[in-house]
This record gives sequence, C-alpha cells and structure tokens, in this order.
Amino acid sequence: MKNWRILILGLVVYTNSAFAILQEIDRIVAIVNNDAILQSDITNMKKMIKLNALQTDQQLPDNIELNHQILEQLIMDNIQLQIAKKIGINISDDDLNKVITNIATKNRMTINQMRNQLIKEGIDYKNYRMQILKEILISEVRNNEVLRHIIILPQEIESLTQQISNQINEDTELNISYILISIPENSSQQQKNQSEKQANKIIAKIKAGANFTKLAKANWPNLQSLKSGEIGWSRRKELPSLFATKLYSVNKGDIVGPIRSEVGFYILKINNIRRTDKAMLITEVHARHILLKPSNTMTDNQAQAKLQTILQEIKSGKTNFTTVAKEISEDPNSAKQGGDLGWATYDTYDPAFCKALLKLKKGAISIPVRSLFGWHLIELLNIRKIDYSNIIQKNRAYEMLITRKFVEKVESWMQQQRAASYVKILDNNYLQK
Repeated sequence: MKNWRILILGLVVYTNSAFAILQEIDRIVAIVNNDAILQSDITNMKKMIKLNALQTDQQLPDNIELNHQILEQLIMDNIQLQIAKKIGINISDDDLNKVITNIATKNRMTINQMRNQLIKEGIDYKNYRMQILKEILISEVRNNEVLRHIIILPQEIESLTQQISNQINEDTELNISYILISIPENSSQQQKNQSEKQANKIIAKIKAGANFTKLAKANWPNLQSLKSGEIGWSRRKELPSLFATKLYSVNKGDIVGPIRSEVGFYILKINNIRRTDKAMLITEVHARHILLKPSNTMTDNQAQAKLQTILQEIKSGKTNFTTVAKEISEDPNSAKQGGDLGWATYDTYDPAFCKALLKLKKGAISIPVRSLFGWHLIELLNIRKIDYSNIIQKNRAYEMLITRKFVEKVESWMQQQRAASYVKILDNNYLQK
C-alpha cells in the first residue's frame, strides 16, 4: 500500500513529541519562538521518510543532509501551526474524519482497513490522524495568508485562455507547406551554418511579404515529386515528430522554423487549421417564479391553494405574473425583478423545481410545485443552448494562474515568516549523526 500518504500539502508524515520513542532520552534540538523541536521529532520523521523512500524506490541524501532537511521542515511546520493557533483556525473532528475517509476511499479501503494497513507498516494511527490535522491546518494558514491576497486580472485570464485555445491537440488537422534548405552529404560545419543562414533569410523575406510558393520553387531541388512543397492536410499526430513538437500552439498563416533535420533545415507555413474540438453545448433556461413558504400563518395546503387561485387569475388576465411576484413572492432575490431568475442550467435548481421546468414548454406556467423551499408557480420564459467551451477554458486559465501565483508567493511568504521568527538550533551535534 503506497498511496495512503495522500496528504493535503504532499508533506511527509512525522509524529509529535508526545508519541516519542520511550526508550530514547529526548532532548531539545531547536527552539522556534515559544515551542521546541525534540530529537524524537526528527527521529520519527526520518523513520517515516525512509519507509516511504523504500516503498517508492526513492534515493535519499546522506544522514547529515537528511537531518538538516527534516529540521528545516519541522521548523517551517511549527511556525505555520503557531500562526494557525494565533489567528484562530480550528478543524473539527467531523471535518478531519471526512478528509481521512476520502483518503481511504481513494485507496479503495474502509477506515478500519486503512488503520490495519498503517499498523502493518509500523505507523501509529493516532499519529497519522495528528499529521493529517497538521496538514489541514497548514493548508488553511497558507490559504488565509497567501491565497486571498492573489489578484488575477481579467486581461491575464483572456491572454491565457487564448493560449489554451490556440493549442493544437493530436487530432487537429493542419494544412502545411514547406521549404527545405538541404545540407549536402558529408558537408562541413561551415556549409551547415550557411544553409541555416539561408533558411533564416527566407523566413525574413516571407514575413516581409514575399510569396511562400515562389520561394519554395526557388529553393526546392525536386519540385515535381514534392508538389511544390505542399504537404496538404494532416493530423498533428500523423506528422513527423520533428514537426509535431513545434506545432503545439500555432495559428493560420504562421511561419515555423527553421527546423533542423538530418537532411537540412525545414521552413513550415500553416496554410489552414481544422480543429476537432467538440463544442460543449449546454442547455440553459430563463425562468421566473412566485414562492410562498408555509408558516404559522399559512399552512402547506393554504399556500398551494393560493397559488392555484393566482394561476387562474393570470390565465384569465385579471393579473399578471410580474405584478404578483413583486407583491407576494417570498424569494427576496427575485421578487423585485418580478420573479425573474435569469439564465441558469436545469441542475441549478431544486430537483422538484427542475422536474417541473423540464415538463414546461416556452411561455407555459406550471401548476403549484412543492420544493424544499416552499410552493412555486414557475414560468418558462425561454430556452437556449450555449457553447461552454470558452467558459471551461477560462476556468482552466484562472485555476492555472492561481496555482502559478500561489507557488511563487507561498515560497516568499514562508521565507518572510522564517526570517520574522525566533529560531535557535541548540544541538548541532545530533544533526551530524
């Protein structure tokens, strides 16, 4: 069993001094502000690291370097746990149990099975729970102190989204023309350099407006068999790897090269692109509703009956949906807009509400519908299908930017916390063992 260490921050597991090896006389190795790091903390953490390294066939540094790395890790963990205590971050037993249950589930085990496996590997389950708790606390500290300060600008999202959308997948078809500046067999380095220089000159001419086909005819040695330098349509995965690796992010009209091969330098022109990305069409509905909530002054049956009466009055023209929604609807978010809920996907709504919407045709009003929130009259105003591909790409871009900036900022933040803390190493001799 190798994957039980699916921890929040990917840190190695170590045990607290409270569970130190009884036979070993503990000593304080370092002071971190008002807390101490004990020899047993380092010993136990080293035990876990070596066990993990053995299971994953990972090479470790020598003992002296490993001791220093462990101590620095313990110091940083200690500092962050102190911050968690200072700002009042607490994790309930229920939340901790949920995390551990998820870890067990990912390893296709029950909690009891995972506990037994940990024992077999020489790991105390209480210590394991304590480590998971520390991981969660450290994660919460970093989110609180670093993540919330990260700012992602709209133009950053747009720029990265464009890069993502321009990426060429394996099945994307490209129409390509090429020019080869050949290198004679057994040519000298000077001849090779001359060919590369010639290729760069041709690229400069093309970018300045010269006709690619004419330049191809002027520079290709065997035009008839090679169709004047036209490859035609090919999927990226079907192209030689020499070309394919250069075509991850290109646009129609781009010039790529020079690309060095055994026979010379290639210049590619992207004549056209046929993307195979499938549009992700999502159905959205534009609905409005009137909500009545049963209470001490209005029973469930009375709320249903009142909406039934209102439905008949709307159908007869005595009143209209917007007016009634503004007057009596108990949904404060939509009442002022005449019950308008805006555009949303079906699964946004309560199951009973969703089921009623699915039965309605455009412009129709439902009979009174009971949901978890109360009784509704629902009108389906419109239906549309929209392509969510761009939205998904924007979400992906946002997540990538968050991750990049978090990694950058968390390191500098940790260095600042380390510099601002009182840290004193008391026993350097132990680290040399």
